[in-house]
Amino acid sequence: MTFSSFLINFFSLVPRLNFKFQSTKDIFNLEWGSEYFQALALIACLGAAVSLLLLVTIVIVWVCQACRKNETTGKTRRRVRRLSTVLFIISVLCFFMLGICLFANEHVSRGMSISVNSIINSKKSYQISMAQISQFQEAAVNATAHLKNLEDVVHLESKKTKNATIVQQIDQILTNITDEIDIIARNGKIFQSKHDDDVGTLERIRKVLSMYESERWAFLIIFLFITICILFTGVIAFCKQSKKGAVIFSAIGFFIFVVVWILISVSLPITIALTDFCRDGDQVTRKNLGNLYETVQFYNTCSPVTTHDNLPPAISRHVALINNIPASKSQLDRLMEVAFNSSAPITNSSSVVGDDITKLLKLAGAVSSSSSCYVFHDDVSNFYYGTCNQSVAGLSIYMLGILLLGLLLFILLIVVSKTWNLFSRLPHEYVEVDEDDPFFPRGVNDSAIPVDIYGTHVYNPRTRDRTEPSTNTTSGTADEPNVPLWSQNVSAPLVTNSMSRQQFMSDHPYSNYEDRYNM
Repeated sequence: MTFSSFLINFFSLVPRLNFKFQSTKDIFNLEWGSEYFQALALIACLGAAVSLLLLVTIVIVWVCQACRKNETTGKTRRRVRRLSTVLFIISVLCFFMLGICLFANEHVSRGMSISVNSIINSKKSYQISMAQISQFQEAAVNATAHLKNLEDVVHLESKKTKNATIVQQIDQILTNITDEIDIIARNGKIFQSKHDDDVGTLERIRKVLSMYESERWAFLIIFLFITICILFTGVIAFCKQSKKGAVIFSAIGFFIFVVVWILISVSLPITIALTDFCRDGDQVTRKNLGNLYETVQFYNTCSPVTTHDNLPPAISRHVALINNIPASKSQLDRLMEVAFNSSAPITNSSSVVGDDITKLLKLAGAVSSSSSCYVFHDDVSNFYYGTCNQSVAGLSIYMLGILLLGLLLFILLIVVSKTWNLFSRLPHEYVEVDEDDPFFPRGVNDSAIPVDIYGTHVYNPRTRDRTEPSTNTTSGTADEPNVPLWSQNVSAPLVTNSMSRQQFMSDHPYSNYEDRYNM
């Protein structure tokens, strides 16, 4: 059992209920009033009901979170970091589910491309086959006219011979050949009238599938990439612990959540309908293909061998009528040579009929070659492979991915509401420097900067003898005179536990500094 067949059997377990909640056996009937369409509508409504329940839950939680009193006692840095980590992990899981959805979308696109290409190839081969059948039918019509001419010549020449038995045999053989070729002409005309619109049918199916696939692929790609961009901005807000970013993400994420669950509600019945088509879609296939249905079924189930006798029943019967004509023509030529002694009118008419029969034999071979099983089998099988294998697997994986994405978005929107009171509003990252900034004045030469804007000369003995005026930037020099500290009278008592002054360099002005200013 392949993976696609397992999925087809799995989705067949989903109950199909009509609007009266009764089980229905109507399978893949897409008429508006059919019970099968009612079952698909109920499945879509089930997804909508689940999404509505989750939406109500989100709204209630958000209202409670907005009305909650903003207490600062619980705003610990550890709690904020833990909440940011949880939001980041959920966002990463959402990215992973989006990647699965993108993979499944491309898988479905590849499967539908295989089906569309198989239809294109089948249409081209079918056009060649129909052209060969048309030429075969036209050659049969021309041969019928020439056979009637030969019959008239034989009737005229039979009046000159006395061998009535041979003339009667000639007439019988001519009648048989004429009837068989006339049947070929009439059957070919009937076959063309039945299958004249087959090429148009294939083209309509190709256009519908191409339009559906292109629109589906483009919509999902655009939506998934928009979701990725929104989640990326949300991750940045969570990492920066920005309250404004979290609020904006909550607003936009709410609409993304709604769209995701709408897609879930629509995709689930589509997936079930596709599996039902692959399991039991003969009714709708027969209705859409018409007379082409039996031919498609034959090419799908036939064994592709290189012989030219493996043809659909209608074409096989059409071509088989020419098989006995060459032997009958040879017998006719021998009898006419005996009866009419190579008469010129008989010989000319017989030669024209012989050319027609030779042309019919060649066209019969061309019809057999262009309509054989090995010409169409791979294309027809690829259609079912692309639709019922690749597309079913892709849609199932997409359904799983987008369903998990919807649940993760629900959890993310619930958790992100807690950041409204925990995250703080971030300040501006960059502050423009004013022209009068003392730390970095613009347009001012470095030589004009004050010598000591920080007041570092206070308590520094190496700068006591400098005479630069103070910039009054500190309170330590605002009220003091511009006199060296060692020249001032100090009445502070000496510290008892200070070290004794050495006699070396006792006359230096710095010698009594430790006693006066015991730091």
